[in-house]
Amino acid sequence: MKVRELRAADAPRILEFLQKYFPEEEALMGTRPEGFRRLIHRVFRWDTRFLLGLFRLLGRPIFNYFVIEEDGRLVASTMLTYEGPSGYVSMVVVDPAYRRRGFAQTLLERARATSERRGKKFVALDVLAHNAPAIALYERLGYRRLRASGFMVLDSTDALVARPEPSSPAIRPFRLTDADAIVAIVRERNPAEVERVLPMRTGELRGSSLIDRVLEAQVAAWVIDRGKGAEGWIRATVTQMSDASNVSRPIVAPTVEPELAVSLVRTAGSWCAARRPGRILSMITEENQLGRAALEGAGFHEAIASYTLYRPVA
Repeated sequence: MKVRELRAADAPRILEFLQKYFPEEEALMGTRPEGFRRLIHRVFRWDTRFLLGLFRLLGRPIFNYFVIEEDGRLVASTMLTYEGPSGYVSMVVVDPAYRRRGFAQTLLERARATSERRGKKFVALDVLAHNAPAIALYERLGYRRLRASGFMVLDSTDALVARPEPSSPAIRPFRLTDADAIVAIVRERNPAEVERVLPMRTGELRGSSLIDRVLEAQVAAWVIDRGKGAEGWIRATVTQMSDASNVSRPIVAPTVEPELAVSLVRTAGSWCAARRPGRILSMITEENQLGRAALEGAGFHEAIASYTLYRPVA
């Protein structure tokens, strides 16, 4: 068994993993093979690798992608990103022919150790709510539930294409100076344990020009502002890697009327529909009831239920 970092030549195998072993997620997202190949090509371009290395030297690593080779074949993989005080594990997958050999545990241990080395306090991951074997493995390794969440989907944007959301004087483009007010809205409702492990940061609102460039993403964000500062926020993203568009979790202050919150979601949806008609996805957490109500009011429904689990790195 050999554990190493992702290489450009691994792209076909990783794409196979995504399409074969994440069927529910793929049914919603629809990874585009050509878009995925372009993404891998850009990640391994010299200028991107230089910038990623510079971020690591500055103590702000963006991601690691670990794979396991066995019998000369790539048989398991996972990605590790960094969310404030936590490392975030995603896409843990092992080829069925190589399961029950401890490969998933090996990848999780590498992610934990790397997170600790990067100065993180916790490591977190998402798991489908019905995936009992995976949940049992994570619990044996010391993970415990942090919160419930789920993918919500708007199955069709036909109505938004035919009748886009009209502009509202209370909704305007996001400005960097709005970030502190939006973070404060989230912190007021976040459970204490969520705030410790996965606090919202202003950088999450501002985004990353490097990541957007690598993803070839079109991005826009809006806030609700009725003259007293930002009371709501949402971001929309369209990339060439996926059939579906994405809107972030809507953040809405309790002072915002439900109709205005729905209009915020529909503003982002109309923007997506103009660039990529079809499905729109959003990830929502259980504590964000106002955001969920806004999505549902705009026609979204829950498609996949999941849990976020976490453990200390030490």
